[in-house]
Amino acid sequence: MAQTKGVNRRDFLYSSAVVAGAIMLAGCSSSQTGGSSERQQSSRNGSGEVPKGSETTPLPPPQSFKEAPSLAEKVKAGELPPVEERLPERPYVVPHRWVEIGKYGGRLRMIMDSANSAAIKEYSYGHSLLRFLNDGLDIGPGLVESWESNEDASEWVFHFRKGLKWSDGTPWTTADIMYWWEDLVLNPDHPEVPPDDVRSGRDTIAKLTANDDYTLTMTFDAPAPITPERLAAWVNRGVGPMWMAPKHVLSKYHPKYNKEITRKDWATEHDKHLDWALQPGAPTMTGWMVKSYQEGRSVVLERNPYYYAVDREGNQLPYIDEIHISVVTEGEVQKLQMAEGRVDYVHGGHHPLGLNDISSLKQAEQRTGVKVLLWDSGSGTGSILFFNYDYPDEKLRTLIRNPKFRQALSYAINRPEARKAIYYDTGEVTTGTLSPKGLMFTINDEAQQKYVEWRDAYSAYDPEKAKAMLDELGVVDKDGDGKRELPDGSKLELILDYPADTAEEHRQKNEYVKRDWEAIGIATKMNPVPPEAFSDRWGRGELMTTTAWEVGDNHPLVYPGWVIPVETGHWAPLHGQAFILQTSDPKKLEDQAGIDPWKRTPPWILPEEGDPIDQLWKLYAQARVEPDQMKRIQLMWEIQKIHIEHGPFFYGIVANYPRIVLVREGLKNVPTRENLALGGWVNPWILPSPAVYDPETYFWENPEEHS
Repeated sequence: MAQTKGVNRRDFLYSSAVVAGAIMLAGCSSSQTGGSSERQQSSRNGSGEVPKGSETTPLPPPQSFKEAPSLAEKVKAGELPPVEERLPERPYVVPHRWVEIGKYGGRLRMIMDSANSAAIKEYSYGHSLLRFLNDGLDIGPGLVESWESNEDASEWVFHFRKGLKWSDGTPWTTADIMYWWEDLVLNPDHPEVPPDDVRSGRDTIAKLTANDDYTLTMTFDAPAPITPERLAAWVNRGVGPMWMAPKHVLSKYHPKYNKEITRKDWATEHDKHLDWALQPGAPTMTGWMVKSYQEGRSVVLERNPYYYAVDREGNQLPYIDEIHISVVTEGEVQKLQMAEGRVDYVHGGHHPLGLNDISSLKQAEQRTGVKVLLWDSGSGTGSILFFNYDYPDEKLRTLIRNPKFRQALSYAINRPEARKAIYYDTGEVTTGTLSPKGLMFTINDEAQQKYVEWRDAYSAYDPEKAKAMLDELGVVDKDGDGKRELPDGSKLELILDYPADTAEEHRQKNEYVKRDWEAIGIATKMNPVPPEAFSDRWGRGELMTTTAWEVGDNHPLVYPGWVIPVETGHWAPLHGQAFILQTSDPKKLEDQAGIDPWKRTPPWILPEEGDPIDQLWKLYAQARVEPDQMKRIQLMWEIQKIHIEHGPFFYGIVANYPRIVLVREGLKNVPTRENLALGGWVNPWILPSPAVYDPETYFWENPEEHS
C-alpha cells in the first residue's frame, strides 16, 4: 500500500480571467486588508512576495502548546484539563502560507438570513475526514491523519488522530462513525441514507469496518478511486453527509441502547439532538460550538476548548472568542447593515450581494472601516439557463432535444452586453462550462485548451446565424405575425421559469435573454414560480426551464449532476430519476415500463441506446472505476466532447466574475485573492468556502477593541 499524507497534484501557475473593466471594481484592491502583514510576507518567503497557497505536506506538530487566556483560567480553576490533554497526540497544524501567528480574544459580528442557515456551517471544516487545499488542487488530512489504498482503489484504510475529543471532552472514536453507519444509515427504521462517499464505481454500498478506535476500513466491490475527493467535499454534518454522530449522547434516544424506548417514531425525538448548530452545548468537532440559539433572532458561537487544530507555534485555535450572528431575513436590510458597518465579516457567496452593490459599499469604507475585497467566484456560467430535456409536450420536447435548436438560441444571446450590464465587464463570456478552476481544466496546458474549447463553443453573439439555423429547422414565421412557429405551424412560446424570490442577477439575465430571443422571432414569457413548489415541479418534469442557478463545481465525478443526469435537479430530471431507480428500486423500472413516463410514480425515462445521455452514463461508469487520475480526466474530456457536440445542455453568460468579501480593518488572516492558489473560490458548496481557508485562524489585531 502506498502511504498518503497529502495528495500533491501539481505545481500550478494561474493567470486570472477576471478583467477589471470598471473603475469601481479596480478600486477594490484585494490586498487592502485582511491578509498577512508586510513583515510576515517578507519573513515567510524572503522576497517580500505575498504568501500564496498552502503546504501540501502535513506540518509536524509543535513541541509545546498554548491556549486562550479564557481557557487557561478554566484550567487554573479545575474546570478544564490542560491544553496538552485536550488536543490529540498530533493536532492538525493549519498549513496555509498566508497565516501569521495571531492574538486571542474578541468577537466577530456576522449576519445570516436565519438562525438555522446551512451557511453557518460553511465556516467550519471540523467534521471532515479530509480537507481540500489550494482551492481544490490538493487534498490534505483533517480528522484523518493518514490514509492508504490497495492498487485498484477498492479498499481504503483511514487512520484518525489519536486523542480526538468532542467539544464536551468525551473521546471521539470510530464508534461515533459506526453509530451513524450501523444504527442510522443501515437501520431501516431511520431515514438516513448512504452518501455517495460510500458508493463504489458500480454504485454499490461499501462495507465499513472499525479496526480499532482510530482506524476505519472501507471495502468496495469495485474500484472507488475518487474516495479522497468525496471525503474532502462538502461540510460534513452540514450540507454534506453526517459521517459521525456523538454516540454517548444519541444512544440514550435509540431503542437499540435504551430499552425503555418503544415508540415506532423514535427517530423523530432522536434526530432533534443530531444537529449541533441548533443546541447550546451540543457536542461538535468544529472550532466553535453553540453558546446560545434564538430562533429568528441570533446565534452565538463560542470557542470549542477541545478543537484539534493549532497554528505553527502550537497555539490552539480558534483565536477569536465568540461569533455573534444576527438574523436579518431581508436581503436589502442585510445590505443596509453592511453599508452601516454593523458587521465585521461577510463572505459574499452566502448573501445577496452583487457587483452592483460595490459602489455603496466602497463609499462607506472610510466611514465604517469595512473594506471591500474581491475574490474569484469560480463560476463556470454566471446566471444559468437550461431547458427541461424531458418536457412533457412532445412537439416542444422534440425541438428542445435538437442540439441545433439549442445552439441557435445560444448564438442569439448577447452575452457581451449582459456581461457589461450585470457583471460590469468582469469575468469572461462563456457558453457555459464546469468551473474553470477544476482539475480537468488546470492540470496541464491541454486541459486549459479543453476549457477554452467548451467555453467558446457557442458563446459568440450572432443573431443572423441563429435565425438561419432556426429556418433550417422549419421554425419559421408561418402566419406573418412576426413570431416563429413550430415546424407544424402550431404556436411556439418559450417559458423562462424561476423561483419568485430569485436574486436580481437572475432576473436581469432573464430580461436580456427574453429580449434577445424575441429579437429573432421567438415568443418568450417570464414565469415566476412559488419557491416552495419549484423543486418538486421540476423533478416531475412540469417546468420548461431553470433560469436561477449557476455552475461553480470543480469535479464532475464528485458532483456529476451538471454534466450527467444522475438525479432530478438538473437538465434531464426524468432521466436522472431513472438513474436513481437503477440501484434503489430496479424492479420499478420493469413494473412501470408500459406506463407513460410522466404518469409513472415517480416520473422517469430511460435513455435510448447510443443517445447522448446513454453515452454520458457509460462514460461516467467507466470514469468512476478508473484508478489512474490522468485517464479519469481524459474520460471527463470525453464527457465534455458530448456536451459540445450535442449541447449546450446548459447556457452560461459570464464565467469567473468576482464576488465580494467584506472585512473590517484589523481582522487578520483573512486571505486576499493574491494569497489563494487560484484566486479564491467563493461560490461552490462542494469546495466549502470559507471553511477551506480555516476561519479559526482569523484574529483581531487589537482584540480588546472587539469584546
